[in-house]
Amino acid sequence: MTTTKLNVGTPISDQRKLLVGLVINPIAGVGGKIGLKGSDDAKEIWKRLESGEGQKVSNVRAKRFLKTIIELKNDIIFFSYDGEMGGDILREMEFDVEIIGQIKNKKPTRKDTVQAAKELLKKGVKLIVIIGGDGTACDMYEAVQDKTPLLAVPSGVKMHSACFALNPEIAGMIFKQFQSGQLNLTHSEVMDIDEEAFRAGRLSAELKGMVVIPYLKAAFQGGKMASPSSFDEKHDQNVIAQRISEDMQRDTLYLLGSGTTCKAVADFMELEKTLLGVDALYNRKLIAKDLNEQGMLKLLEKYPEAKIIVTVIGNQGFIFGRGNQQISPAVIKKVGTGNIILIATVSKLEKTERLRVDTGDLELDKELHGFIRVVTSYHEDLLMRIED
Repeated sequence: MTTTKLNVGTPISDQRKLLVGLVINPIAGVGGKIGLKGSDDAKEIWKRLESGEGQKVSNVRAKRFLKTIIELKNDIIFFSYDGEMGGDILREMEFDVEIIGQIKNKKPTRKDTVQAAKELLKKGVKLIVIIGGDGTACDMYEAVQDKTPLLAVPSGVKMHSACFALNPEIAGMIFKQFQSGQLNLTHSEVMDIDEEAFRAGRLSAELKGMVVIPYLKAAFQGGKMASPSSFDEKHDQNVIAQRISEDMQRDTLYLLGSGTTCKAVADFMELEKTLLGVDALYNRKLIAKDLNEQGMLKLLEKYPEAKIIVTVIGNQGFIFGRGNQQISPAVIKKVGTGNIILIATVSKLEKTERLRVDTGDLELDKELHGFIRVVTSYHEDLLMRIED
């Protein structure tokens, strides 16, 4: 994120009502629990939804956001497409809304997102709220670029872009301060992730562009920082892997999360792990690869003694809720919050200000808040706090 701020101009509080656009991507985040690592393949996502395998999450995230700003109902006019892209939930929660268009087919596409954004610009909205992930942010950049500020509420699988608020409630806090004229604006990155490469276990990301967001320090997640490939980092990961391998208990299922630090554990044990998936180990053998939520829950019925091994997303600090949504609230509750093993190198933690979770279950998030032991070396642990 750049440090150059732009002036808001006329204080928003001087205007009679704030004109706000809302764009919801109805299928954002669906691919998380079912292990697709994204929702860019709309045909596949709708197929999974129709079969009953997938579950929509963006509407829930939108409702959480709107609940936090409900007291501003009389001070806002929303503009949105009808149906699942915003109109339905705004009417349900009794916000003033002007419908600016209709979805061309029953299943919204990215073309609808781009067209909705263009229509919102014509209406002169002062802020566009989006509910989605990196794909939605990229679509909005294509249509809006830096013409109007965006407030991105996280609801996707791939959220590497720095423009996302930490969670829907914090997005609501940002909105309220923006509405009262307290915030300036800043530029923030939108990242474009190659989802096909992502599914194949390769992280290929490029900067799509810069959008303008309301600036509130520590309220945004920042861009994802990949683990460095230096010799020292590899050595530290290997030392952690040796420690974890030696500490593994017999007759216990280990759900090994995504990322290079977790993969180092499997590499040390000479097991072939997926880099960006969740795999299962039992008695030092790999028994399942690239599991989705249902796959993990089935294994947990068979193996009640279990632990989850995860690492930290560099810079962002997320343990759950970014890139490993297969490890759902149901999985975490089944394993137990006391059976989470967190691993990270010291160099990664030095670039990570705080630890966070965003599981989608507010009560579980509260339970996870507090101190957790992070395995950083063979003989060293670091006590860190998961913050709200």
